[in-house]
Amino acid sequence: MIKKIVEQYSKSYQKLNKNNISELISCVSDSIEFEDPFNKIKGKEKLEKLFKKMFDTLDKPKFTIIEIFYKKNKSIIKWHFEFYYRGISNEFDGISEIIVNKGKVVRHIDFWDTGFNFYCKLPFLGRIFRLIHKKS
Repeated sequence: MIKKIVEQYSKSYQKLNKNNISELISCVSDSIEFEDPFNKIKGKEKLEKLFKKMFDTLDKPKFTIIEIFYKKNKSIIKWHFEFYYRGISNEFDGISEIIVNKGKVVRHIDFWDTGFNFYCKLPFLGRIFRLIHKKS
């Protein structure tokens, strides 16, 4: 059961666009908990708003699923994300922990390096973060 919903969820992510967000949302529970380095939300409606905002903010966002691991009701998805922001191409890798209950995704937590993939690209602060990452 978990493989079926996670595969459907993953496929929806890979073909996600402004017009088919509802396909992804159909895989989640009404009380979905979603968390990434910048957001912590609960509820299907809030998740849908978050994705709509992503498409309003970023150009050509695209997720590519690299690998999926399964264990009981939990899945780990390794992914690659590409997008344009203000005409500049960006990309990075991350992982998501997905928990399924009763055939729906009930929890989705994203893990990715905000320092290297976000803060290093900011004017002024970026210089400091780039120095920190060089020492690591």
